[in-house]
Amino acid sequence: MTVQIEVQPFSHGFDCEENETILSAALRQGLLLRYGCKNGGCGTCKIKLIDGDIESDTRNSFTLTPDEVEDDWFLPCITQAMDDCVVDVSQMELTEEEFLSGDTSLEFETEVAVNEPMTPDIRRLRLRIKNPDGMEFTAGQFANIQIPGTDLLRPYSMANASRERNMLEFGIKVLPGGVFSDVLSKDLRVGDKLVVHGPYGDLRIRSSHRNIIMIAGGSGLAPLLSMLHHLADKGNIRPVQLFFGARTLDDLYYLEDIQSIQEEMPCLEFIPVLSESWPEDWAGATGMVTDVVKEMLPSLNNYDAYMCGPPPMIDAAIPILGELGVRPRNIYFDAFVPSASAA
Repeated sequence: MTVQIEVQPFSHGFDCEENETILSAALRQGLLLRYGCKNGGCGTCKIKLIDGDIESDTRNSFTLTPDEVEDDWFLPCITQAMDDCVVDVSQMELTEEEFLSGDTSLEFETEVAVNEPMTPDIRRLRLRIKNPDGMEFTAGQFANIQIPGTDLLRPYSMANASRERNMLEFGIKVLPGGVFSDVLSKDLRVGDKLVVHGPYGDLRIRSSHRNIIMIAGGSGLAPLLSMLHHLADKGNIRPVQLFFGARTLDDLYYLEDIQSIQEEMPCLEFIPVLSESWPEDWAGATGMVTDVVKEMLPSLNNYDAYMCGPPPMIDAAIPILGELGVRPRNIYFDAFVPSASAA
């Protein structure tokens, strides 16, 4: 069975075959819907159903809030159309020219320049791009790394400054039994080749007069670090507060990089938060990072909020930010979900 998908605000339609996701159908026919991981883990492709009937793989619906699901938002990468549908892609901030231009992501040949541990379970992977023009990406975006010898892809956010077009750096969490984790921690050597696809994602610093709060957990620090590099490069003077939640002192990383950015951008305040254990002489914050935000900042009126980390952290932070005065439209986030298995 073939059904028709009408896309607003462009009044353009395309066919969708039985057992084909809406995203796959659009890309197959040379149309662009912004996407990233293609498995519901990043939320980049979120759009709204205006009319029709769809069926989604709800195993990854954590990227949508219950209110969004109730309001007919869905992820076309994990959704099939059951009959003719009308969808609205305005949230993607696509121009009609971009929509009609098709997939703009590229494949890059890279070479491992650095592969080293930063914490007991996070490694720094730095890749040198062999393509002469490098990759043009926006701070906050991510790329898909192809696992050697397979067609499997794993998404990771860039941690380096976007001005480094010939280099990609990632802070990658090593997961027990993870397919790429095993390659990264046991097999990958300096000089080895990796194929990277990208860039993807629409997380980025928005132009604004408002102050900035950033909240990171685990490997979610990477895209926020890239965004801080961008702010420093642009001569930002807006106050920025970065809260970083870690379990122990050994789980803090990129500290020298953050200090270097602070020297360039003195308006940056860094608040590390330890949740499980800490030295007796630890003078910093302790507990859950979201609770510390609430304790330290009684009001967040006139703030933009950027968050990256595990879904429970994002879920806990959103209502707190709202209570403190951040408007929902000024909250931007990526939920980092582990992909440990080969599936």
